Amino acid sequence: MSVDRQLDDITVLLSNCLDAYTAAVFLWDDRSKLLSLRAFHSLSKHIISEVQFSLEDGGLVGWVAKNNQPLTVDHFDRDSRILPYYGSEENIKSFLAVPLSGPRGVICVDSKRQYVFTNKDQKLLSGFATVVADALSAEGESRQHLRQRQLLTLWRRADALPADTDDPAPYLTRLLDSACPYLRADAGLVAVPVKNGESLQPVAASGSLPAILMRNAYPVDQGIMGWIYQNRKSLTIPRFRSRTRIPFLFGPRDGVGSIGGLIGMPLAWEAEEVGGVMAFISRTEADWGKEEVGAVTAVVRRACLVLQNFTLKRELALVRNLDPITEVCNTEAFDRVLKKRLERCRERGSNLGLGIIAIQEFEALSTRVALPGLAALRQRMASTLLRRLRRTQLVGCLDQSRFAVLFEDEGEREIRDQLLAISAALDQEVLAPLGDDPRLEASFGFAIFPRDAASADELWTMGFQALADQTSSMSVSCNQMRSA
Repeated sequence: MSVDRQLDDITVLLSNCLDAYTAAVFLWDDRSKLLSLRAFHSLSKHIISEVQFSLEDGGLVGWVAKNNQPLTVDHFDRDSRILPYYGSEENIKSFLAVPLSGPRGVICVDSKRQYVFTNKDQKLLSGFATVVADALSAEGESRQHLRQRQLLTLWRRADALPADTDDPAPYLTRLLDSACPYLRADAGLVAVPVKNGESLQPVAASGSLPAILMRNAYPVDQGIMGWIYQNRKSLTIPRFRSRTRIPFLFGPRDGVGSIGGLIGMPLAWEAEEVGGVMAFISRTEADWGKEEVGAVTAVVRRACLVLQNFTLKRELALVRNLDPITEVCNTEAFDRVLKKRLERCRERGSNLGLGIIAIQEFEALSTRVALPGLAALRQRMASTLLRRLRRTQLVGCLDQSRFAVLFEDEGEREIRDQLLAISAALDQEVLAPLGDDPRLEASFGFAIFPRDAASADELWTMGFQALADQTSSMSVSCNQMRSA
């Protein structure tokens, strides 16, 4: 049986035993510094069921709680509205109250008859106060046991090595799911830096947060999360005192809504290596102390290790997937990304363009130029490609003389214009200074999903076919110029 149900039964029994008009239990809240009506049984229609008041404004109930002494009033010769739990005058004549011995509070009864409560009734009320105190003490122990169990669950889940470190988001989400109940937080989230640290992108969340929050990146120079990331400092704010400045996590339009309290910490394994920010928010004022902050600190340390491990694995995988000379994706890595992006474009109904850039006569040059010179030439080609393309586009090295580029959500004209500009830049900045023997020139071809191809293999085929067609046209033009 719940404690609330027990208190309701106790007040009903107390009211019947003492023939009271109202029997009530009030409890003190250290955080709000108010007495609150926890349970009652009354014949009145005007009792305020959710009444709260300070000790000074609590009339007779507040006096008993403040002085920790019992009080008996046999006859009200003045206004009985000094009983703050009534919404209107009830013509109360007698009042009896005793303080609770466990949690700070008051148990009281009243009556519309004069001189109704005897010394025996006061002893009986004291006995009921002991029963109430025992019930509330058991509730406190049960609550403490629940918090300890939540904390142990949090430690266990934080300490467990995630099986999916290739994607740390599920592990971080499980951490947030375990930490929020322990902290009594309404939401928790983790954001990581993107765009060279210029923005923060939420990657894991728990609790009441808008879904759109996870689909956007936010500038680091706005909001509390950006402040934590930039300054590499923790913030613990159980209560936002300012009423004029509304706090926000990422920006004034992030959709998170009101924030009453916050714990935020950087995910940093070294002073200059910040992998993100973890934060927990409460919609109202929070009761967070050293114990809660210590728990979050331990969780953050564990999350840092996981992110560090993930970052190291990602860097090692990146090295394995790069061409050793040009330092752009090798063929295998490029094709893997191509297939993933093609599936994404198929789901969204958007375009995916594949451009192939080839350097004609490069094989002939390789027969008479030493390997270090060829490596430097290929590096300059890749550097020109990367400089001319946007950051969101992927560049791959297919072999010594051919490169591939992915264009997402761009039309035919945009793709053609970019490939023309890249080819011209390669001719002017890299190939022309080499001389005329042999004469190297850049050519390109491209295909677009779904206009030209329905799969990754078809896209490759159509891209190479377009390259061959342009190369053939270039050869015919060169022969005509030489004949002339």
